[in-house]
Amino acid sequence: MQARVSGFADALDVRLLAVPRPLQRAIIALTILLAVGVGITEVPRPFLDYSGVPLLQRVHQYETYGTDTIADMYESKVILHDIRDMYTKAETPQTPLEARTWSKEASSPYPPAVLLAMAALYAFGERTGAGFYGMMLAVACLFVGLSAVYCLRTRWYLFPLMWANVGYLAHRFVYVQDDSYLLMLVVVMAALFVARARRPGAHVLMAVAIAVKLSPLYYVKNLTGMRRATGPAFLAIVLAGLVVPYFVWPNYAYIFSFHEQARASYWANTAGAAAVVVPFSIALWYVETRLHFDLEDRIGWSLVPFAMLLALTMNAARHLIVVLLVPDKRVARNMAGAFGLGLYSLLPWRIPFGAAVYFIVVLLCAALLYYLARIGWRVVASDARRPVLTARMMWRG
Repeated sequence: MQARVSGFADALDVRLLAVPRPLQRAIIALTILLAVGVGITEVPRPFLDYSGVPLLQRVHQYETYGTDTIADMYESKVILHDIRDMYTKAETPQTPLEARTWSKEASSPYPPAVLLAMAALYAFGERTGAGFYGMMLAVACLFVGLSAVYCLRTRWYLFPLMWANVGYLAHRFVYVQDDSYLLMLVVVMAALFVARARRPGAHVLMAVAIAVKLSPLYYVKNLTGMRRATGPAFLAIVLAGLVVPYFVWPNYAYIFSFHEQARASYWANTAGAAAVVVPFSIALWYVETRLHFDLEDRIGWSLVPFAMLLALTMNAARHLIVVLLVPDKRVARNMAGAFGLGLYSLLPWRIPFGAAVYFIVVLLCAALLYYLARIGWRVVASDARRPVLTARMMWRG
C-alpha cells in the first residue's frame, strides 16, 4: 500500500510539473488575484474607507484595526518615546481602544529584534503617510510574492495549494496582520533563496529569524554542521537577540513567562505537548540525516517543532498554520498545513478551531512516516538497535 501511495504521489508530481510554464504562471497569478480580492474585504476602515469608492461601498469593513496591529502600534510608540521603557511601558499611556484590546503586559511580548523592526516601520510609515498598517501590509505582500517566486522555481502547484484557504489567511495577514510572524517569515524566505543559490549567509539569516521569533529555534541543532566561522556568528546573533537583552532592558524576562501567567493549565498543557513534540523532533532529525535533507529542507522544517509545541500548549492553531506557509519543495509540509486547515473549513460548525491543530499534527506525523518508509523500515529498525551510533550519525549530520 505504501508503494502504491508513493507511486501515485510521484506520478501526480511528474504530471503537475509537466504543466506548460505559461499555464503555471497563469494559475499562480489567478491565485494572487483571488488573495487580493479576498484581502480587500479585510482592510479596516481606519486605513481606507470604502464608503466613497463606488465598487466597494457595500463591502463590510472593520471599524478598528486588528488586535495585533493595535498592540504593535502601541509598543512602537513606547519604543519611539523611550527605548529603555520597551518592556516596562510605564511612560506611554494607552488610548481607550488600546486598553480595551490588550493590557500593557499583553501588548507585543516579543524579543527586541522584532520590536525594534516594528518601531522602525512605524516611524517610516508615519513619515511617508502609509502608516504602520500600510507598512505591515507591504511586508505581507512581500512574503506572498517571495513565496510565489520560490514555488515557481521548485514546485509551482504548492502556491495555489497553500492559498486554497485564502479566507482564513487573508483575515490573519490583512486584518489581524500577525506582524511578528510576517517579519520572521520574510527573513526565512530570504534564507531559503540564499540557500537555494548555494551562497553563504543562510545560517546567519536563520539566526536573525530566531532572534525575531522563536519559531525556528529547532534550527539551532544545525550548529554542529556549520563552518568554524559561521557557527560562532550564528550563536552570537542568537545570544545577542535573546539573552543579552536580559542585562539591558528591565522586565525583559516577562515575555518568556507571560503565557504561563495567562493560562492556569499552562504547564500541564506544555508537558502534554512536549510528549508529542520531543519524539517528533528526534524523528525529524533522523529523517533529515538519513535522507540527506539539504539546507532548504532544513530551513523549512526547522519552523515546525517549536510552532507545534506552541500550538498544542495554547490550543492555538495559528502558530502552526502560519509557519507551514513557508514553501516545501518536498511538498509534504505544505500539504499538511493546507489539508489540515481545509478539513476544519469543511466542518467548522461541528468542531472548535483549535481542533485544526490536531489534524495538522497527525498529517505532519504521517509525513514523517512516509519519509521513514523512504529510508526503509529495515534500516530504521537497524538504526534503532544501535542508538549510540545512530545518535553520533545524527550529531555529525
